Amino acid sequence: MFKDQVTLVLLCLFVAFSVNIVAQCNSEASNAQCVEKITASNTFVKSYKLDGARTGDVEFSSVLVKDTRYYLNLCEEGVVSDNVVINVYDRERKLITSNKHDQSILPELSFNCDHTGIYYFVFKKSSASACGIGALSFSR
Repeated sequence: MFKDQVTLVLLCLFVAFSVNIVAQCNSEASNAQCVEKITASNTFVKSYKLDGARTGDVEFSSVLVKDTRYYLNLCEEGVVSDNVVINVYDRERKLITSNKHDQSILPELSFNCDHTGIYYFVFKKSSASACGIGALSFSR
């Protein structure tokens, strides 16, 4: 009986200390923060969620329209972020623009779309704790 109780206690301790606790990524605060940054002259298109559980590259795609200026604001946990590099590629995977310039990372980027078609947004997260969104908007 005593041996069974010790085994049960050890098993409970093993399970308790081996479970990884992963914080929830609250992108709602980030979404509201980024949408506020969009000026009255811009139109909000979409937000891209950066899940805090993954590191490395996260890719999203969108169809963009020629002769339109696009903006991408980055927010992390409700604060403007300079912790995530974004590269924008055209349909042929040619780099169009990035928010990384001269070793500094800008919290937003803007670019003119020269051709209608699919574009890829690659978010390069430096850590798993990066949790937020990229908000895409445009103006003509």
